[in-house]
Formats: sequence, structure tokens, C-alpha cells
Amino acid sequence: MPEGPEVHREADKIRNAIGDQSPIYLYFYHDHLKPFESDLAGKQVENVEAYGKGLVISFEDDYHIYSHNQLYGKWYIKPAGDYPKTNRELRLEIRTDRKSALLYSASDIDVMDEVSLHEHPYLSKLGPDLLKGVQPETIAERTVDDQFRRKSFASLLLNQGFLSGVGNYLRTEILYDARIHPKKRPMDLSDEAIETFSKSALTITGRSYETGGLTTPDDLAMKLKSEGKKRRDYRHFLFGRENKPCHICGNIIQKTKMSGRRIYICESCQEK
Repeated sequence: MPEGPEVHREADKIRNAIGDQSPIYLYFYHDHLKPFESDLAGKQVENVEAYGKGLVISFEDDYHIYSHNQLYGKWYIKPAGDYPKTNRELRLEIRTDRKSALLYSASDIDVMDEVSLHEHPYLSKLGPDLLKGVQPETIAERTVDDQFRRKSFASLLLNQGFLSGVGNYLRTEILYDARIHPKKRPMDLSDEAIETFSKSALTITGRSYETGGLTTPDDLAMKLKSEGKKRRDYRHFLFGRENKPCHICGNIIQKTKMSGRRIYICESCQEK
């Protein structure tokens, strides 16, 4: 499932393609959304914004298309009227004179006004978005709040009500960068360690957004690339690298499952 950085990049891509324009054609796969095809045609796209792992395309006159890619959804940008070669099923098309924004295979799509948007069962419960200017102090205060401080970081970082947009690979990479074992709880850490975690959450998420998916710093990625390593081995510190050596200490990376999802640990760098 795409995580916050990927959804923010998709929002950028869609905004660049159809933002500040008035679509000439819309298509909705779901029958209950068909009336909006004519309602939205000709209305200017005012904004495209990521909300955690969800995305909202806002039109004039208080119309908003909400979508969540879930596991299989994928956006494509094509010249107006063109379609990608794919076996996926088209669920939404927004076409201007020049470009088409096409959403395939997503099952969670709706059209709402602003009031309904703020009352949406997913959007209304989201925690701070790490790519929307949140400060480390805000994350630190939230982490030690009574509703979160007793939960393991392994479960906490999958809770969209804690920090929105964080998913499986970001969970592994943030905890590694902060040198925190996923079984630990905020209440187990010092103030200094909480501060480190808060900064790591912002650094790793921001880096992934800026680089298109890399969570390792530039100097390490360039070093590994110069040694002939493939992208899959220099993209992340730990994620997807089970039974391989840690880039920092050389210890063998372990893969396990916590809170129902796979997670990767360097037992040397992330002591229990």
C-alpha cells in the first residue's frame, strides 16, 4: 500500500496535470457516482491534496473527490484521451483539454462537500501529517500523551490516528534511524530518545518524499551505488533486507511480524 510520501507525490503529479483547469470529461465506475460526471464537468480543479494515505481533489462550488488506493489502486497521467496498457480496471477519469488523470483498481472513491469531508470516518481521525509542516515538538508531545505512551512503537506507527501516512516501510526505517527497538513503548524512553524519534520521523518521511522512495541518506546511497549495489539494496536501511548485513554495524538483519505486519530489525543497533 502506498504510504504518505507516495501519496503526496501522486497529489503533486495530479495537481501539475489538471490543477487550475476545468475538466471537459469525467468518468466514474461506480453507479452511485455517475450523476457527478455532468455535475463536475466544467468546474475548475482548485486543489489536489494528500491526507495521510488518502487523496482529495477539490473543485469549485464545494465538490471534493476523495480516494484511497488501498492495496491495488494506481494513478496514471496520460495525454488527454489516452489510456495506459494495463489489466487494471478504470475507476475514475478526470480529463482536461491536455491531460487525463486516471485512477485504476481503487475501491474507495466518493464525492463529498466540505462538511462531509471533515466528518469522513477515515479523514476525521487522522493524526498529524509528517509532510505538512508539523514540528518535532508536536510529535514529541503526542508520543508521550496518555493515549499513546503505553503502546509499542510497532503498533503505534501503524495507527493513522497517531501520525498519518506512516505504514510498513516507514515504520521500520523510522525506528531504525532513531535506534529504537519496535517492542519498546514511549514510556520506556528518555526525553532525549523521544526527541530523537520525533526528528527521525520527520527526516525519514521527508527524505522518502524528496527522493522518490529512498530512506537512506545521499552519502550512504551513493557509496553503496558506487560499490555496484542495486537500488533494492541501497534504498532502505533495513526494510526488505532480511538476512543481509546492516549498512552501519554489519549485523544480520532480522525479519519478523509485529501487529500483523512484517518488520525488520537490527538487534545490534536497536537494543531491546
